[in-house]
Amino acid sequence: MAKSLCKYRRVEIADKIAIISKIVSEPNYMCSSCARVASEKVYLCKPSALVSQARLAKVQPASSMSTIVPEMTALTEPEPQSDGDLGKKVTKLAKKKAKRLKQAAKAVKRYNQAVKKAQKKEVADAQ
Repeated sequence: MAKSLCKYRRVEIADKIAIISKIVSEPNYMCSSCARVASEKVYLCKPSALVSQARLAKVQPASSMSTIVPEMTALTEPEPQSDGDLGKKVTKLAKKKAKRLKQAAKAVKRYNQAVKKAQKKEVADAQ
């Protein structure tokens, strides 16, 4: 069985660059876990088939191809948010920040108590 691309270490990648370039030169599969591509399934940990542009053109008529492109661009552009949504997000982030600050304050308090306890123990041991 071939070694998965995910298993290669950096040193191995540099040593076996010719083999790896052959594996990834014509990608037919993509790993759904780590997003690496390869020509065969055996080189990936969780392979899923890639749909190339040539195969896509054969499957769909040219008129439907034009409808795919605007859908893809719509996904990449951020959707405009209303002020209410933005306010909710800001409030949520503020709550998270307050919670983390409270947790940090508790940790500092516990640390200070531990230091005082250790100092008292040192004084008691010294006597």
